[in-house]
Amino acid sequence: MIKQNELDNSQIYLPSDTCIICNKHLEEVGGERIVAQQPRGISILDEYQEEGNIKYPCRSFKLSENLHKYLIVWGEKELWTADVIERAKAEYKRGKQSWFCQVCGKRTCGECGSPINVPMGSDILSDDGHSIHVAILPIDPGCINPKCKKYKILAK
Repeated sequence: MIKQNELDNSQIYLPSDTCIICNKHLEEVGGERIVAQQPRGISILDEYQEEGNIKYPCRSFKLSENLHKYLIVWGEKELWTADVIERAKAEYKRGKQSWFCQVCGKRTCGECGSPINVPMGSDILSDDGHSIHVAILPIDPGCINPKCKKYKILAK
């Protein structure tokens, strides 16, 4: 029998309150919540994962003694510090999905550093805990900052 505080394979995890890396609220940074990109990401899987990529290593951390659940992170080593890993483990145990902002995920305007309108090449996390993939498209997504010369309003 699974304890109530143990993780459930079928559970949908709602987004945690802040970016797991910089600890800022989405309202502070703007943009979208990112959970995965080719060079970096965070996930829960039922199997231990580890890859030999030196630049963007993949690491696994067991979340539960009673279930085969692992916190999986990949990307630059300096992003996934011991403190970030511990916060992410705690969030998942609370039933929350960790995510990172577009600034930490490097989906920002080259002009001003604000998030771009569309974080291309990213899996983004919605308010209801589902994620969708944003394709890489041959467009200029523009910037969300109205003071930037690359500012664009995109229809949603």
